Amino acid sequence: MIDSTGQAKASGLWLWLPVLIWGAIMFTFSSSLFTASNTSKILEPILHWLLPGAGAATIGVSEMLVRKAAHFTEYCVLFYLLIRGPMVGRPYAAFAICVVWAALDETHQIFVPGRSPSPYDVALDSTGALFGSFLSAAISEIL
Repeated sequence: MIDSTGQAKASGLWLWLPVLIWGAIMFTFSSSLFTASNTSKILEPILHWLLPGAGAATIGVSEMLVRKAAHFTEYCVLFYLLIRGPMVGRPYAAFAICVVWAALDETHQIFVPGRSPSPYDVALDSTGALFGSFLSAAISEIL
């Protein structure tokens, strides 16, 4: 499609493609591959290396914080992809999509072995999207 300035303009599926790719990645993160017991096999050695004197409790809390930071970050990215693509100029709609996506993702985890749904994770995911909104507004203000 060509806009009024004569430049090519993305439309339809092309606008949604980054969102759909990120959604597929997020869906993978919700699978049995990324249960706490599986990710701890990778995170624990890294945390022991970063925090050599840390005890088991510190490593456990640190691991949980990394996992929760991942929730926050993935929805911040989702919000950004939405407002830079199909939801440009509609941040409230983008935020609503993020909240619904988070709720559906947690509901999906009911059926995934080794995973369990959490309303707290929906709140954390939504907070990540909200932070994405603030971050986007701040960057737009600076630039």
